[in-house]
Amino acid sequence: MSKERILLIEDEADILSMVRLRLESRGFDVLTAETGEIGLNLISEHQPDLILLDLMLPGMSGLEVLKRIRANRNIAKIPILIVSALGEESDVVIGLELGADDYLSKPFNMSILVARVNALLRRSRPEGVEESEEAEESEDFLTIGKIRIDMERYLVFVDDKQVALTATEYRLLFSLATSKGRVLTRNQLIDEAIGNDAIVTDRTIDVHLTSLRSKLGSAREMIETVRGVGYRFRY
Repeated sequence: MSKERILLIEDEADILSMVRLRLESRGFDVLTAETGEIGLNLISEHQPDLILLDLMLPGMSGLEVLKRIRANRNIAKIPILIVSALGEESDVVIGLELGADDYLSKPFNMSILVARVNALLRRSRPEGVEESEEAEESEDFLTIGKIRIDMERYLVFVDDKQVALTATEYRLLFSLATSKGRVLTRNQLIDEAIGNDAIVTDRTIDVHLTSLRSKLGSAREMIETVRGVGYRFRY
């Protein structure tokens, strides 16, 4: 099957570069645009399978880009994932009402971004174009020992029983579980789970992880403390 094409419309160069590299590493063909006008031209020329759309763009706003896409029947059905900064909640609501399929707030976890992208692409594929059950399982769920993470619905199960986690606890668990046994420092976990613009201390991460471990019950020992460094996930 040919590579699925994603268009990223984003004016922040650092975010654009990081997201493009992550998506390309997952096998996607990625187009980028730093303005809404350029983005609309690329949509007409290349018909992407999915669009990542920043709301705060120079010139034409993300909401105006969204309106024009949904008004053009040739491209109206392309799934759109809004990327918004904190404080733009009202614009996100308007975007969803205009026909956006999902949204993600900045700062965001890259692994969660990829999971959202995969979920939207699965829902938009024509009937008869399906992945194997094994591939679907690997993308929808992450299972390690007693822990099972539903990456589409953001749910966690231990011994097949759902565990109620906060958003921060979920991001911490997901970051550790996808680190492939590498040690993550407290600063790395802050960036992954809370965002590097947040004002937090190392102790904040320790408190969240203590709470997370208590909720994981019999699977709590899978999160290992590496003294003086950080934490890692035991496989």
